[in-house]
Amino acid sequence: MTFRQLPPDLVATLRETVSLGVITGAGVSAESGIQTYRGQGGLYDDEAEGDRTVEALSAPTLAADPDRTWGVVAHLARQTIQAKPNPAHQALVAMEATLERFILLTQNVDGLHRLAGTRNMIDIHGDVLETRCSSCAFHGDLSVEDLQALTGTPRCPQCACGLRPHVVLFGEMLPEAKIRRLHEEFYERPPEVVLIAGTSAIFPYIAEPVLLAAQAGHPTIEVNPEPTPLSDRVRWSLRGKAGEIFPQIAAALASRA
Repeated sequence: MTFRQLPPDLVATLRETVSLGVITGAGVSAESGIQTYRGQGGLYDDEAEGDRTVEALSAPTLAADPDRTWGVVAHLARQTIQAKPNPAHQALVAMEATLERFILLTQNVDGLHRLAGTRNMIDIHGDVLETRCSSCAFHGDLSVEDLQALTGTPRCPQCACGLRPHVVLFGEMLPEAKIRRLHEEFYERPPEVVLIAGTSAIFPYIAEPVLLAAQAGHPTIEVNPEPTPLSDRVRWSLRGKAGEIFPQIAAALASRA
């Protein structure tokens, strides 16, 4: 459906909701000026350029040519550090404050959910502004000054070895601790309602919590400007921007009995 206002039956459902699981992708941050990955205007919109980007952001490239990986990471990080949370991020903070239980699973590595104030969150792919040493236990953050000066692989201030971005690269396993939390929050004690937004949902660990909720008869909502493989599987598929729709969802939740 084309979004104008929330369907009355969705509003009625939200007014009775006490627990909500939210899954977000790059589309939620697009309104903050951060380029999406897939879809119109995304990083992978040009197939050849997309392939080069994926190759650069891979574990083998980081091992063989870390400067190339850092060239792409620095571009993404410079977008991120200049961005501010948008109404979608802020509405999620309001949802968390309203509900008895709230969990956010995000694919995004821009840190905007945390900056906005979301507390109970699984950033499954990490944060592009964080670094860790490839040799010792050092963890750090990239500042504006670091990014302005970055021309290659940054060095660890403790051991001088190369730092790596604290994100999951192509070809790497997802962090075990975050996978455990994903299963605890969405599989072992699934929320009443599951909301997914701004993602093409091509990764199984992103789509499966929604599909399992739908199969169990739980209310499921998709918010996305374009159709996705989940659009025909959820109860409500709303076409539009998260920054327009999330505040209305937050308002409906806040009006619950």
